[in-house]
Amino acid sequence: MSLLIFYLSFTTLFIFTEITNFNLTGYSYNLDEEITVLTIQEGFLNKKTYDVEIREDDSTQILQPLRDVMLPIIQAQSLWVHDILIISFFIAGIFGLFYSSLRQEKNFKWYVTVYMLIFALLIGWEINAYQNLFEDLHRLSNYTSSLKG
Repeated sequence: MSLLIFYLSFTTLFIFTEITNFNLTGYSYNLDEEITVLTIQEGFLNKKTYDVEIREDDSTQILQPLRDVMLPIIQAQSLWVHDILIISFFIAGIFGLFYSSLRQEKNFKWYVTVYMLIFALLIGWEINAYQNLFEDLHRLSNYTSSLKG
């Protein structure tokens, strides 16, 4: 049963992520095939779009979007994929704990306590990872602000 819950939650989150291009930062990008336009999308549901033309003759024009835009977004997307796995495991684990023979055991409270402690450690690790990422996203925010004006 827990394995089914894991697959359902993972599949649901993964499909949602693929359809909406979601990550917790709210930024995404698209690089066209000819690498002449970098499109930056900002927001979750109502996305603001910024287009940056990249000229091949100007190397700083290519390096700045790579450094300021693409790298933090790639890191955010990678973290979100890890989050999908963690969330799916946690949901499946909760169902496994409460709907298994462990619930009848004398030490059930200890199982729940250890499970919540592990989950709290994972949350702490995630917060630390996203704090480092949001420092990089400050550059991205400055970059999109310069495109507005």
